[in-house]
Amino acid sequence: MKMVMGEINGVWLLDLMNGAPETCERVTAAVAYATGNSPFFDHCLQNKRHLEFYGLLDEDQAVAIAVMEKLLAAGPFAASCHLVKGHYHPKVIWWHGYGAYIGSANLTSYAWSANVECGVFYDEEEISGTPLQVQLELLFDRIRQISKPLDSDLVKALKKLQSTASAADGARKKLKDQFDDATKTFPEFGGLTAPNASSKLSLFAVEWENTLQLLRGLRKEFMAMNLRPKWVAADANQTVHFDQFLHAYYYVRVRLKEDSDDSSRSQERVNRFFERNRADKLGALREAANWWASLDTAPHGEDFFIATTAIGMRELFAKDRIAVWTLEEFKEAMMGVNAFKMHARQVKNKFFGLPQDHHETLEQRSNRLAEWLWSLDRTGKKSLREMWLFLIWGASPPNMTERLWTITKDEQWTFPRLGQSTLGEAVGWARPDDYPPEIIEQTRLFALLVTVRLGNFLLTKSTNGVGLTPRGKTGFFRT
Repeated sequence: MKMVMGEINGVWLLDLMNGAPETCERVTAAVAYATGNSPFFDHCLQNKRHLEFYGLLDEDQAVAIAVMEKLLAAGPFAASCHLVKGHYHPKVIWWHGYGAYIGSANLTSYAWSANVECGVFYDEEEISGTPLQVQLELLFDRIRQISKPLDSDLVKALKKLQSTASAADGARKKLKDQFDDATKTFPEFGGLTAPNASSKLSLFAVEWENTLQLLRGLRKEFMAMNLRPKWVAADANQTVHFDQFLHAYYYVRVRLKEDSDDSSRSQERVNRFFERNRADKLGALREAANWWASLDTAPHGEDFFIATTAIGMRELFAKDRIAVWTLEEFKEAMMGVNAFKMHARQVKNKFFGLPQDHHETLEQRSNRLAEWLWSLDRTGKKSLREMWLFLIWGASPPNMTERLWTITKDEQWTFPRLGQSTLGEAVGWARPDDYPPEIIEQTRLFALLVTVRLGNFLLTKSTNGVGLTPRGKTGFFRT
């Protein structure tokens, strides 16, 4: 038996077909869809292998008229064509005396070259005299009972429908265009043999939306456990509660104080948690939630954040509030965004024209960076208020992922020192029920992903810092 996955494992259905010996004189195929550019039919006819073909009959030409005409023209001694109208979807090809393919590939050029398809090929010795032979014969016996032979009258009738089909194609094209527009942030796979044409926007959208769905699911699991400290109100916002649980867990259980300035040590601890908990993700989440519920006091001010700060953040980022922001309100809003504060802390004194030995509090540094942003000359570009309104509350494009991408890539919108981490977290505080703030704030993602989700993410380091990258992805998320 061979797995047949084309480009993925180097075993091609076309090669298997071409490997059929001259002694193979008969082929039986039950494949729902077939197009005129499939190499299968010409191969059978040119090599004088009698073909008994069973395809699907539907209004969309599951079996192309060109295929029907070719098989009719070949004559009954070379080929026969039978069609099944209704529920029919097999993909089985049996080269008698050689072997049989059972899988997902239709008789189309894309299925045999570029699509992600998977099937198995059994050599004849694995079939002959075994239960598999009985099952294959049972399949074809049943299909013969429910099918009807193709005739020229049916081909003529189908051809008369082509004008109607053309009109339907127009409507289908319109639907496809609308579908493509609605899903434009979802990458379109060009096929295994095609160059990867997915845009960076699409790759970014995959990372963002996969992580978003992951966090939503874990939040749901966490809330279903109904475990909370006594100092968290029962009616506290669920997303904010979940975020602060992650915040506390990471800084208390995962990242030790002595690791604060040593990313490599912190990374080692994260990886240890990953290995320890990967076998029981739900159990790891429950253990962490029980720890959280047992806390008599908030480790790092999570109680105040849940009860006061998060509510204030929603008010500061409200649509009508952003439109009339003052500098003091903007500074206050930025102080609530942890990613912004962490970035401000890393900005060198030299950037602000300060002495090398200058020291100030985190709040002072955050305010200094906010003031610098507020004073930027944006002549001919979008203002700070316009940018935040567009990102958080914009209607076009309706997809927030695309708006976030636009703001970080389009010079009309882009602000220095405001990266995806800060912007994404702020969206979360403004609209926590729609976009969990921890989706971008990586320090909290560390605790979540390596402790609970685990398997799909890698901890990575770059010149931009430490971040979590979905396996096989490009790593847009960086603190």
